[in-house]
Amino acid sequence: MAQGFGTGVRLRVIESKGTGAPSRGSMRARRIIFGSWLLGAALVILVILVAPISLKAYDSSHPITVHCLVRSAISGDGSSRSVRGVGATYNQVRIDSPDCGTLFIRRHVTSGNAPKIAEKFQSGREYEFIVGAASYRFRDQLRMINQSIEVQPHG
Repeated sequence: MAQGFGTGVRLRVIESKGTGAPSRGSMRARRIIFGSWLLGAALVILVILVAPISLKAYDSSHPITVHCLVRSAISGDGSSRSVRGVGATYNQVRIDSPDCGTLFIRRHVTSGNAPKIAEKFQSGREYEFIVGAASYRFRDQLRMINQSIEVQPHG
């Protein structure tokens, strides 16, 4: 034993009899932590990359008809962006509804006809829209991650 530098505390040096390698329990804990991290990363990648593609595919094969009270309809430009930072702009009509949330009409909308399409909607009237079943079902969750519900064309 050695004296603790005048503090009245005795320090004791214990010689290690091991090989210096981590114990089996320590290696197991590291594997569990790494496996959990890997599973979490895979889940994030799945949600970011695969879920939107799956949602759009499901929506296109499972359209539903909804009746929505229209509060307003506004024509304008929308934009998209990819992981690489590249995006595109497109024309759209945004429809705000208290019962259905925000809907977008993008297909067959041009800069010339967008204002005409928006003018057809009167505030306070109910309209029928065809939307994807999954997007409509999860519209509140999609709104939190800035995803929109797109109106599908009739027929």
